[in-house]
Amino acid sequence: MPDKLDWLNEHFVLMKHKTVQEVVDNSHYKIPFELRDLAIRYPLAEDYLKKLAEDGLYQKATEFLASNIHQRALAWWAYCCVLSVNKELLEKPHQPRDLSDIGARKKPEIPDWAKMPEQKPYDYKADPEYVRLQSSLSTIKMNTEQLIQQLPPGVWEQHTSLKKKVYEEFKKIVGMDPDEMMAKAVAQAEEIMAMPAEAQQKAPIYQMKKELMEKLEKIRLDTVAKIKEACPVKTAGEIKEQTGKALDAVYACITAPTDQNATYCLNCGNECPETCEGLAALITFWCYGNLTPNMEQVVKTPPELAPNGMKGLIMKCALAEGGSRSFKERMQLYFNIGREVAFGQNNWSEFMKNREPPHKNPGLAAFDGFLGRNPGTADENPSEDARKFERFKG
Repeated sequence: MPDKLDWLNEHFVLMKHKTVQEVVDNSHYKIPFELRDLAIRYPLAEDYLKKLAEDGLYQKATEFLASNIHQRALAWWAYCCVLSVNKELLEKPHQPRDLSDIGARKKPEIPDWAKMPEQKPYDYKADPEYVRLQSSLSTIKMNTEQLIQQLPPGVWEQHTSLKKKVYEEFKKIVGMDPDEMMAKAVAQAEEIMAMPAEAQQKAPIYQMKKELMEKLEKIRLDTVAKIKEACPVKTAGEIKEQTGKALDAVYACITAPTDQNATYCLNCGNECPETCEGLAALITFWCYGNLTPNMEQVVKTPPELAPNGMKGLIMKCALAEGGSRSFKERMQLYFNIGREVAFGQNNWSEFMKNREPPHKNPGLAAFDGFLGRNPGTADENPSEDARKFERFKG
């Protein structure tokens, strides 16, 4: 494929096969079950792809385009998708969670409107209801004394003497008379209510709770330690170094597809396959077409290997945490990037003039892999490429 593509127009000129069936036969593309009727109604690959885009099936559209675009263009498409998600995360980064926080109990944040009001000392004597009750009790006491005075002589004295004997017998059995028992119960209740939180924690029920929570925390810490041992986490510096090398390898192999650069992609991709950059490097290696570079024997890459890798990369970029776009918006954007590449409008030729790869100049104003107007932005002066993309819908 030449590096200068100025002669290309708006058609999908970088498609490899004309019909959907040819893509199935040669690239091992599997038509989704729910799209079989659509593939019959639109047998031409370009019409089939356009219909998928018109119906908003961008994920299915990217999968088909990945199976029917030239290999070198596929590698550039993968590179541009990584640039796009990296710029988005630069604008709104994601704060990764430490493994040590897994399962940790956190104090819930209660909004001010839901918090209980502060308990202030209450002056009962100033309460009108308290004053009313005290007055009622005084009245009852006075009325009772008046009734006692109206009793026949000796009746109240007999009652008092009998009550004293009953209380004495009660005290011999129980250890205290009813009045003393009631006074003690009230005192204990007041003591419990006034008991400080530290003293409450010494109660058996609280001790059992404390022991259970300590056991659970020990199990949690042991689990976190095992996870860290089984899945060691790379440092930020190590990830930055590996992903930077991976993008260097991708760009080098796209602009100069040699055995040496292909091997460089393979090695860099294997160092960080869990990252978007590492997966893009592996895709670029598979796009090279030879699984055994620098060797006399050529082993052709299975035709479905790079498209399947691209399918995984698109999904990984779309699910990346952070950023400002939703999953659906990213899927649409990545399809738009692939469409630009398939049109021949988005390629590496302009960057080769400056001899500076796009990923070497990160920033909010840097190239994010998409030439046209980004979905969801209010660009009142879209570029000519963006106008072409609008006409694509018709």
